[in-house]
Amino acid sequence: MTLIELKNIGFEIAHQKIINKISLQLQKGKITTLIGPNGGGKTSLARILLGILKPTTGEIIKNHRIKKVGYMPQKIEIDKTIPMSARDFILLCGNEVDKTLTTRLNVEKILDKQIHDLSGGQMQKILFLQAIAGNPELLVLDEPTQYMDIAGIQDFYKIIEEIREKTGCTILLISHDLHMVMQKTDLVFCINHHVCCHGAPEDINQHPEYLSLFGNRSVVTLYQHHHDHKH
Repeated sequence: MTLIELKNIGFEIAHQKIINKISLQLQKGKITTLIGPNGGGKTSLARILLGILKPTTGEIIKNHRIKKVGYMPQKIEIDKTIPMSARDFILLCGNEVDKTLTTRLNVEKILDKQIHDLSGGQMQKILFLQAIAGNPELLVLDEPTQYMDIAGIQDFYKIIEEIREKTGCTILLISHDLHMVMQKTDLVFCINHHVCCHGAPEDINQHPEYLSLFGNRSVVTLYQHHHDHKH
């Protein structure tokens, strides 16, 4: 079932095309990932989907079953004159803090810290916990692992997969973690102002436009070896 559809979306800033004629569908319960170079329009596309930005052209069709949306931006600015703990920040979008996930993400000790005093990595985890509070039908995560080490990234993708399996939510990821993306996602869209290519991970990593952007990176080779056993 299609949860949300974008049709021929275009977006311009000062007559400069940021996005040009992009169409895609997000299917219920599936993980879709946007990859591509910095400045290629991935974040703008996500914000259009969320209604934060208004497209210059095109149409957005949302399923009436979407009652709650969770969004984890790359970063957020909060006025330092506003006193707010990490716990209170999470509770803005939910009735309780998930104790199991706070343990797995190792954030129990920072929940009562002021949000302004958190490191970049700590803030990313708190943003994630807020995004999933209240069990959203659609979860949008923009570069969620940018401050994490390899072990942290692996566990984070496990958590995302578990959330999808448990709640059936639709997930849109923006990521540069190509190796992990290829293992965990259902559908990949390569975005560079337009849709360069899209498809299942096992198909897209051989597409000429994908290779022209990312080349024969080791992460892609690792993925092929692990899953296809081709040399």
